[in-house]
Amino acid sequence: MQYLFPQYYKKFKCTGSACPSTCCAGWKIQIDPASLKKYRKMPGAFGSRLRNEIDWENGCFRQYGGKCTLLNEEGLCDLYLEGGGEGALCRACHIFPRHVEEFQGVREYSLSLSCPEAAELILSGQAPAKLLKTRRPGTPEKYPEFDSDLFRTLRAARRLMFRLLQNRQKPWRLRAAVVLALAHDLQQRLDRHAEAAAGELFRRYSSPGVWDWFAVRLERERPGRRAGMPNSLMEILKELKPLRESWEPYLQNAQNSLQQEPAPEEKKELEILFTDTMAEQLMVYFLYVYFCGAVYDRKAYGKVKFAAASTVIIRELLRAGWRQSLGRLPEHAAAVTACRYARETEHLDENLNRMESMLEDENRFSLKQFMGIL
Repeated sequence: MQYLFPQYYKKFKCTGSACPSTCCAGWKIQIDPASLKKYRKMPGAFGSRLRNEIDWENGCFRQYGGKCTLLNEEGLCDLYLEGGGEGALCRACHIFPRHVEEFQGVREYSLSLSCPEAAELILSGQAPAKLLKTRRPGTPEKYPEFDSDLFRTLRAARRLMFRLLQNRQKPWRLRAAVVLALAHDLQQRLDRHAEAAAGELFRRYSSPGVWDWFAVRLERERPGRRAGMPNSLMEILKELKPLRESWEPYLQNAQNSLQQEPAPEEKKELEILFTDTMAEQLMVYFLYVYFCGAVYDRKAYGKVKFAAASTVIIRELLRAGWRQSLGRLPEHAAAVTACRYARETEHLDENLNRMESMLEDENRFSLKQFMGIL
């Protein structure tokens, strides 16, 4: 078995009660069957309390005021403190914010952007993100109808996308445009089941001339010619299922702010708050977590659109926050904004699938339109 994880993965340490946005609030924590079985048998007074704090019908911990009832006043977990430490936690609590994508013979581990500490690790990194690999003995689990050839093609495409995105001699806008175009052309081959011809495509996008060609094309789609697409991206978010009560008013306030005229110093200030390196790290993160999932649905272009759209949305939400605060955003505002966005999109498959599906609409979100908002 092969295991992959980003170089910052093992640097993560939970900040516990100091966390500005605890993972024990804002959503229902589902309990895996093995933990439910263990909790039924937990002895003593705490075992009795624990059983009362579980919604057995829905298999989750009960909530009070939007928080897990086992979260104490100090912001710590009573199950961890009184139930026996880390071994007492259910699978969801034990692994978060760690996340795993499973493929035949491969497990890809990541940290979730929805954790404030993980978001800070991802966005504060100055070095290009690297994937570390390790192998462990064992027989890979077989996945019915798993297309190994397609998976190899997708991994090769993702490696090329990472190289393109991490070419810091070019502005992020140009790098993202080239990656979107690569995904667009790859999707045409996937639709014809001609992924065997992807090698020629990868060679073409690896050539030095690709930068000059797209620089000219991108110049024709300067940011001033956006035609309302940022507003369309915000409208997509409004069509998702809100997971927190504060999300819908937050979105509406952001949208209202973005309709205001920009201040003269806004562009310069935003370049400091949201750098090209941050945009690179975000898009690499989204591609790492989601792109190879196209082995199951063949929708590679949609996943790259999602990565680009998510990066742009986080930037625009940060822009809205800057306007609302009259230019007084705190130093870590980008990580806070990314975390808030991820909590609403990444933790409900329904929202992820809905967003990707809407982004597939070429009338609203074409390659040309994307190039105008990068």
